[in-house]
Amino acid sequence: MDFFDTMTIDPRVAEILSRGWYRERLTPEDCKYLLTFRDRSPVANLSVSLAERLNHQACADTGQICAVIETSTGPCPLNCGFCRFAESTSSCRFFDIDDSVLAKFANEITGFSDVRSIRLETTGDADIGDLARQVGIVRDNSKRGTRIIVDTKDLDEDGCRMLKDAGAFGAYHSCRIGEGKDTSISPERRLSTIRNLVDAGFWVTAGTEPFGVDTKPDDIVDAFFRTLDIGCHSCEVRPRIPVPGTRFGDFGEMSGSRVAQIRSVLTLASSWYVPRIRIPMMGTYVMGRNVAFAHFNDLKEGKAQIEAARRRLFNAGYRNILRSDDAATELGLAYLRQTGSV
Repeated sequence: MDFFDTMTIDPRVAEILSRGWYRERLTPEDCKYLLTFRDRSPVANLSVSLAERLNHQACADTGQICAVIETSTGPCPLNCGFCRFAESTSSCRFFDIDDSVLAKFANEITGFSDVRSIRLETTGDADIGDLARQVGIVRDNSKRGTRIIVDTKDLDEDGCRMLKDAGAFGAYHSCRIGEGKDTSISPERRLSTIRNLVDAGFWVTAGTEPFGVDTKPDDIVDAFFRTLDIGCHSCEVRPRIPVPGTRFGDFGEMSGSRVAQIRSVLTLASSWYVPRIRIPMMGTYVMGRNVAFAHFNDLKEGKAQIEAARRRLFNAGYRNILRSDDAATELGLAYLRQTGSV
């Protein structure tokens, strides 16, 4: 069936969306054109619908949970203009998670074996030796097969190798929108780290972020295409969360419908892309709603976040949940009750 037979639509839009649906390459200009339409417009809604269908196909209606633990935070000397940890605007205190607490978190997170990955996050001045030790703690205290992801500062080849040897499976890194202007880091340095991570054998998730109501669609698209074809395995598209006191604190937050439109257009733009390593049921290159994040920085609240993540996947129409051993378990009301999620 041709999706465009029964509706009147801009011929150029129809041609672009059709190519995205059939996994043909879209150009940056194609994406920029689609983003000239307002969110919640017929064009935007159709983009979201097609991207959702692509993602459900790619992951075989299987969702997964990623638990996020902040292991080392505090006022960061890199002073990025949008960050809640920027030294010049942050009032937060230095924090390093205790090894015994991290071990307990890892054990609790993987209690039902349905959290596929654990992401360890640090600020930009983290000690990589400490992070490597923490990777080892999570590896030793979580269910076998749980993927450990690191989200940390720029790394050279030795730093990448240290984290890989410690047991890290993947890494998140971003050449951010406004890099070198809103941050003190050059785009070249960020891209170099991404290439180092790819070369070291990490499953690399590139970030297209942070963007807000003031960000031009062209800048978002250009940032996405900057990392699309350099060997990454997936991509997260993230809006900016306004932080009071920072340079962008007064701009307000982008609407969920506009974020969904942007994410969907970029999903269609990359539908043709096949990473070097393809994991079954992973979903589209741009990570969609099949990946639910649960922040685990407190035992009680963290468990509640994981329960909420299961419900989000169920409510979004995913009928299975990916386990740490890559098997899929049926995600129905019985399972939600079994895990204490309803």
